[in-house]
Amino acid sequence: MAAPQMTVAIDDGGRHATAYVPSQAATLDLRGDTEQDLMTAVFAQAHAEARSSGQTITVAVSGGADTAPMRLEVDPDQTIRPAQEQAPAQEPATRERPQRRPVGGIPVVRIQAEGNEPTVSVRLPVADAPPARVAVSAEREDGHDRTPPARPRRPVSGLAAPEIAPGTGEPARLGVRGRLNAMLGLSLAPKAQSPEMRLRAAESMITRALPDFSVITLANPKGGVGKTPLAVALTQTLADLRGGSTVVCADLGEVGGSLAKRVAVRPSPGNDVPALLAAHPNPDVAIRPSVLSQHLTRQPSGEDIIAGRRGDATSVLNEDHAAHLAAIVAQHRDILIADTGNNPLAGSWQWAVATADVVVVPVPLRWDAADAAEEMITELASTATDVLARTIVVITAGPGDAPMVEQDTVEALRDLGVPLVARMPFEPLFASGERLALSRLQPDTRAALTRLAEEVVKTITGP
Repeated sequence: MAAPQMTVAIDDGGRHATAYVPSQAATLDLRGDTEQDLMTAVFAQAHAEARSSGQTITVAVSGGADTAPMRLEVDPDQTIRPAQEQAPAQEPATRERPQRRPVGGIPVVRIQAEGNEPTVSVRLPVADAPPARVAVSAEREDGHDRTPPARPRRPVSGLAAPEIAPGTGEPARLGVRGRLNAMLGLSLAPKAQSPEMRLRAAESMITRALPDFSVITLANPKGGVGKTPLAVALTQTLADLRGGSTVVCADLGEVGGSLAKRVAVRPSPGNDVPALLAAHPNPDVAIRPSVLSQHLTRQPSGEDIIAGRRGDATSVLNEDHAAHLAAIVAQHRDILIADTGNNPLAGSWQWAVATADVVVVPVPLRWDAADAAEEMITELASTATDVLARTIVVITAGPGDAPMVEQDTVEALRDLGVPLVARMPFEPLFASGERLALSRLQPDTRAALTRLAEEVVKTITGP
């Protein structure tokens, strides 16, 4: 005999549901302040129905922003489990029921604001793909390449992650379904188009193999725009997903910046770029991993950082120093993230921008920061390189924002040919000057960083 079925239809707002209760042959209205509260009311009604009937009932839920569709079985003892698949009516009764697809294979998403869409969003869709990258011949000086060989680039057109078929991967960990799984021991899969599935696809992209050693540069000649905290957080995100010993973040300011003060584990005196270059003067000679590690400072997410020049204002990092550092790091790491200073005329700044596989430009919603970024990008556009085709502008929110800045800035960037503008939510820890760690960032920020890291990897690897 088929189990009684209680049907529940949730409205789009996720706060009201209409439930048909078979024992009463009546329809009830259920409400909750949140979708999670509403589901609690649904299960309370389902438990009462199972106890009243003295048998297992089926609960079929439809609608809702995050919860439905789902089919569950509720026992009189309040046990809840996903409903078993029914064998087709025409099949013999002895035939085994079809097996569910195994769980696993997709990384567990840990960085998403519950119930919210990640707040990195495309502001500048590209109508036409940017031109193919112009090959730039590598100049050799002092025995090593100053400019790595060019690689094909993809047109960056958005932050929408690839679709993943529903039912694949691990049970939901986020949103209402994630909370139900955690509280009730269920194995509900995320909805196919949910933020969690998009983040899982983004994480899968981030772990893609890179074609070669890559440089990611954070640049904006205006100070105080968030280059360093974004560089640290992006490094942490990449290392968290790609694994330890894969990413190094280096302070390439000509006289050193605040990188060493913003990381979770601060480097000891002498662990800086000049010390590494002095210890390994010939970048064409192999360096042992243990020797390299002595000059890097490992962070909790698995990334390494190296401080810039400290305590010696009489000399500065120049182009040769930056190229020398990259050649050493490239022997044992996949990615170098360059946190630049505020002087576009500095040799280390020019190397970091010209050599970058991706240039990330943080722009707060302030006129001075937007003007500085626009002037920098205009100057880059006048060069013979294809740097604009690999530039991502990140508009960051904060107290005292001037909203009209965003519209004017986006229009100016559109005219210049920047292919992608993304938006990040306000992160209080970025603005506080405190040490940064992924675990301390807001869920919205961590989700946005994952989507940004996805676009960075897409730019490096191509379509």
